[in-house]
Amino acid sequence: MLTIIAKDALRARIEKASGGKQTVLYTAKGQPSHMNIVPGWRLEDIAPGLGQGLHPAFIVDGHEKREFFYGSYAGTLSDGELLSLPDMPAACRLDFDMAWQAARACGQGWHLSSNAERAALMLWSHAQGCASHGNTQFGQDAQAPGEKGVRIDGGACGLDGGEPAVLTGSGPYSWRHDHSPHGIADLTGNLWEWQTGLRLVDGEVQVIPDNNAVHASASADSRHWKAICLSDGALVEPGTVGTAKLDAPTDRKDGNAGLPVWAEKIGNRNGMAGSNANSPGLLDAAFDAMRADAFGAFQRLAMLGLAPHARTGSAEQVYLRNYGERIFLSGGAWYSGAMAGQRTLCLSHPRGHASTSVGARPAFIL
Repeated sequence: MLTIIAKDALRARIEKASGGKQTVLYTAKGQPSHMNIVPGWRLEDIAPGLGQGLHPAFIVDGHEKREFFYGSYAGTLSDGELLSLPDMPAACRLDFDMAWQAARACGQGWHLSSNAERAALMLWSHAQGCASHGNTQFGQDAQAPGEKGVRIDGGACGLDGGEPAVLTGSGPYSWRHDHSPHGIADLTGNLWEWQTGLRLVDGEVQVIPDNNAVHASASADSRHWKAICLSDGALVEPGTVGTAKLDAPTDRKDGNAGLPVWAEKIGNRNGMAGSNANSPGLLDAAFDAMRADAFGAFQRLAMLGLAPHARTGSAEQVYLRNYGERIFLSGGAWYSGAMAGQRTLCLSHPRGHASTSVGARPAFIL
């Protein structure tokens, strides 16, 4: 039975130490999970220019939520449940459906972290001036090599080989979303993390509206998926004429087709099996044009972390394949270097992909 209110010693200690920023929730099997409490915020307060009202992460089935709970640490597997625990090797080799099921196994309200939640955290961190840091170079930060975590294999940070992922939360405070001792750890680098609620299908961007992905089916044939009209940002049925798609400016079989562009039709297939499109800049090149020509779509895409809310000068990366179904992975991994970050988009892998650099994170909403 899920315990939310019980004030056991562990929960009381975590809440006191963090000043109420973190808590411990218990799963259906009674296992503890360390969670950050993320209070609701309004677009006009944190991301001016993207509209008014609560960010979509705080809306489920039309109901406004005061907060959601986000795993303080990347997920670990225990007895079939996806938990958030400190100083642990994060679970990897999870495909999307395995991660989704392990998060749901924790009980009512538990879910795989969603893109809406990831976008809300990213926009909030940017507004606070908290730059993305993390394990992006084999146990250390590529741009600040003095920032190190504890590698799982005990190896020296910065050296390739072995198991260069770090124990959850073992890095410095700058590796947390608010640069504080009690922030959310490792959103940048370490492991790519599956997110529910966002995918590409033959290049068409599809989302599950608001934060409905916390309980809605994300199966390939789910009726909950919606596309985004490129002219005004309206949510429409997939396959509708004029929806937002990520196209490649040239047709390159090696996948390195240049900076992706927003389009109503796919003109060039981006790569072939075994290749990725590696495109620095996270669509910044289309920033001014989209704001001028398709402001409604820009607002929708920006609030979901798919278009830059503002120019940052950073160069997070976009990976995509615009054929077949591709499920979203966020953040980068231990090898991503300066291209890792909370804005990094990986939309190149199918739901069955699993590797040592891919993990997941639990979240909870009442």
